[in-house]
Amino acid sequence: MLYSVILAGGSGTRLWPISTTKLPKQIKNILSDRTLLEDTYQRLLKGFSAEDIFVVSSKHLKKEVKKQLSLSKQHIFVEPEPKGTAMAIGLAAIRLFHLDPEATIAIINSDAYVKETEKYLEVIKQAGQIAEKYPNQMVLIGIKPNYPETGYGYIEIEGSIKEAGVYQVKSFKEKPNLATAKKYLQADRYFWNPAIFVFKAKQILLWYQKNLPDLYESLTQLQQSLKKSEEAYEQVLRQEYARVKNVSIDYGLLEKMKEMLLLPADLTWLDIGNWRSLRDVRLLESQDDNVTNGKLISLDSHRNLLYSCDGKLIATIGVEDMILVETDKVIFLCPAEQAQQIKELLKKVKDNNLEDYL
Repeated sequence: MLYSVILAGGSGTRLWPISTTKLPKQIKNILSDRTLLEDTYQRLLKGFSAEDIFVVSSKHLKKEVKKQLSLSKQHIFVEPEPKGTAMAIGLAAIRLFHLDPEATIAIINSDAYVKETEKYLEVIKQAGQIAEKYPNQMVLIGIKPNYPETGYGYIEIEGSIKEAGVYQVKSFKEKPNLATAKKYLQADRYFWNPAIFVFKAKQILLWYQKNLPDLYESLTQLQQSLKKSEEAYEQVLRQEYARVKNVSIDYGLLEKMKEMLLLPADLTWLDIGNWRSLRDVRLLESQDDNVTNGKLISLDSHRNLLYSCDGKLIATIGVEDMILVETDKVIFLCPAEQAQQIKELLKKVKDNNLEDYL
């Protein structure tokens, strides 16, 4: 059985100042009537039964997730504190293994734009079939890059083909610098990693045992507690999350693994992970030269994202490829090509004891 799991516990710092620690991007309406999480869930509902869709989220977002998606308690796997995507995915694996020992899982991020929904769902289902056929392999979906993005992971394939349309993965490259990303773009063997991972629940636990033994030990403790009672599980959950380190699935597992296959997908896909990518998504959907949430008067201004929290009139002259975001507490301005540097900026905010603005 193929289940989809939405990861919705991230902090969304790269869409600051709209996305904040308390109210991250996935649960907010950002230049749209629906939240990113609602968009993702509604997209999956066109190919999955509601009974087969689950969400991993943090404790402080649980009520909002439940409200937005009308999910039952059993369909939200709650983390007591954020400990990275490796632990979040591991938690989903043990919970679904407890439900169905033969579970196949498709991990989906809550913050992606996909234009071709039907084709997207077909690719996920096909990846599920491949994972069933090759249960000792993790199946990654790959998107052919169309510009040298430094904020994505890249997947390098081998020359050999496992079967028609399926490639053996040679290596996983996490967030290269610009020069390296340009080389990847020119080569035929690199794909963007949209962070859609498909695998057998029981198999990923074996990979954790080999590559992430500390996390595996914690997940084993949680597995045992699930067999006892809900109270026992909640107690062990708090204890183990307090103990384990924060580890991403990319660095903790994928860069170490050899047992991976890639299924290419011809999709219009963008990770809405920063202001540039959000701008690009909205430009794809619009005939306008600029993206705004309110009133805009412009002269000779193109490909800008201009956002005002209270609907102020925005007026520009001769401005191109810029990001301007105004909230009730912050005005943020940067060239679109430098949107990935926002984490460095937020470090400066913290270093200057301005945490109230985060």
